[in-house]
Amino acid sequence: MRLAPALAAALLLASCSSAPPYQGVEADELFAIAMRALETGDHGEAERALDRFILSFPTHQRATEARMMLADFYFQDEQYITAISEYQRFLDRHPTHPSASDAALGRCRGSAALSPTVQRDQSYTEEAEEVCRNVTEDYAGTPAAAEAARIAGEMRLKLAAKLYEIGEYYFQRNFNDSAIIYWEMVEEQYADTSWAPKALLGIMNAYDEIGYQDLVQETRQKILDTYPNSEEARGLVGAAQANGGR
Repeated sequence: MRLAPALAAALLLASCSSAPPYQGVEADELFAIAMRALETGDHGEAERALDRFILSFPTHQRATEARMMLADFYFQDEQYITAISEYQRFLDRHPTHPSASDAALGRCRGSAALSPTVQRDQSYTEEAEEVCRNVTEDYAGTPAAAEAARIAGEMRLKLAAKLYEIGEYYFQRNFNDSAIIYWEMVEEQYADTSWAPKALLGIMNAYDEIGYQDLVQETRQKILDTYPNSEEARGLVGAAQANGGR
């Protein structure tokens, strides 16, 4: 298929490094370039075309669609900070648009993608959990809210794991009091996660190392009463049965 003369000339200019991308291309032609790039899998070209389209034609009837697409492309390209910014711009400009929940979920996903491994600082993880929780509240009952809740749960598990590992670090170095402090934080702040019974078992072991046998028994019973179906509770019951007791 032959390109229109104006479009062909514009593409030639776009290929020249000294000329602004897509200079002189009209709105519909520019959007068509983006769609054609999308169809061929050239996301880089699609991103450039959409970025120019939004910049040059902000009031065009397809500008809203283009902004959402651009945010998605940035996310797929793992440019998460830029994607989050674009999703937020969409929400700021179109808070009642049918795609607003998708944009909010995009922010949630982008924030979660920035969450590092457990061994590193978890500031991004904390932010991601808050962002995703807000989506579950603001768009309750939507598929976006359900997915955001799932992601928020993953972030909570990671935050709990971080505190648990700090406790384990101190325990392995015989700083039992410090270990207990961090494990208590896990049990208090993340009682709904699988890390809570693990933390209680850690506390029990730390008390045993210190020699607080009354607290060992108290913590053991708490595991059995509060988390009876946990792996930790089953392990305690099995150990007691092997020793001929409860």
